[in-house]
Amino acid sequence: MRKMKTKSAGSILKIMLVALLMVPTILALPTSEPAVASPMINVSSGALTPPPPPEPFIHSLATISERGHIYQAVGAVIPGGGLSAIVNTKTTTYTAMKTLSVDYRLERWTGTAWVTFKTNSNNATNTNLLNATSDWTVMPGYYYRVTSIHTAYDGSTTDTSKHVSGTVLF
Repeated sequence: MRKMKTKSAGSILKIMLVALLMVPTILALPTSEPAVASPMINVSSGALTPPPPPEPFIHSLATISERGHIYQAVGAVIPGGGLSAIVNTKTTTYTAMKTLSVDYRLERWTGTAWVTFKTNSNNATNTNLLNATSDWTVMPGYYYRVTSIHTAYDGSTTDTSKHVSGTVLF
């Protein structure tokens, strides 16, 4: 008699396990047409515009034959707390250059186009590394990105590289 209890308890456990494993499958079955993203503004995010379209990926590391002297050319916008946008750029070359420079701009998405919000530039001599940073106050509810032009001059040849950062909503 005791063996029968164990057998029936084991069967019940197996049935319960199968039923529990099927619940996620049943819950995942679509009940109507697939959802499509609305072009409406996402009120919960605080954005005043729809998000910008994705940018094509631009490599920030390259070989000498692809970009000359410039090894790395990047820029980023980082929330600094409140409405502070910290913009960082970095230019690295394979060897020390006579001049390294970067021109960068913080751009704001209007909902239809990127517009220049703030600009700055920086340069250094006889080095293979240039870091430039700015801290700007931005308007809330907009997407921002950094576009930077990095230039390396060795005394006879000038190499240039453009970088576009990802976007950040403030």
